[in-house]
Amino acid sequence: MELNGCRTLVVGGAHRLGRELAVALVRKGGAVAISSRTPEAAEATRRELAALGRPTAAVAGDVTAHLDAHHLVRAAAAALGGLDAVVFAASGAHEWDTSMDVLARGLFFVAQAAHEQFLTQPGAAASSASAVPERGVIVALTDVGAVQPWAAFAAHCAAKAAQLMLVRTLAKAWAGDGIRVCGVAPGPVDLTDDLRREASARAAAQLPSGRLIRPQDVAAVVELCITTSGMTGTNVMVDGGALLR
Repeated sequence: MELNGCRTLVVGGAHRLGRELAVALVRKGGAVAISSRTPEAAEATRRELAALGRPTAAVAGDVTAHLDAHHLVRAAAAALGGLDAVVFAASGAHEWDTSMDVLARGLFFVAQAAHEQFLTQPGAAASSASAVPERGVIVALTDVGAVQPWAAFAAHCAAKAAQLMLVRTLAKAWAGDGIRVCGVAPGPVDLTDDLRREASARAAAQLPSGRLIRPQDVAAVVELCITTSGMTGTNVMVDGGALLR
């Protein structure tokens, strides 16, 4: 799948890393829809992206609600003339119910909706006569915390671990449909709108790299997942060496 012309929904794309990923995809020639719980936030980011000269859309809804998640995907596809990829970058407060609802439940509902949408669209050409046509790709922003326990963030780590298993399970379940599912696990990222920037900087100082992760490095791996037909069920670390500690 090529980035130029790729129609992508970025869930949670109005702020923080989701916004950075949306900008990166538009700059590579993609058409991008932004989703947020708040319509005003989604529209504000959409206007910024539209200034880059590519098709954009803003959709709003709560991914923890099954019907809302399906609405987000269908609305994005309608606005962009179809959908090729979904990037799940939604986040929430680090407490049990919110973490599980947004990160695990939300990813599952959005992925189900994306699967349905991909299958209703004409399939892309297969790379060989015997290959399954590629119909779409889902990329979830997971976390180092999915595999490395953080004592102060038990709920967040558990929810991210659930995301990691969803990536693997859905990739296996949907491979025959031509749908790939990947995870990208950033460490602490250098974001101007990070409300916990001091804590992120302290965490980054403990990494072997000793610095915050650049948003463009995470974007490069998300783009790799979208464009590489041989990648599915994998979780790629962009962690500054966090797992080396």
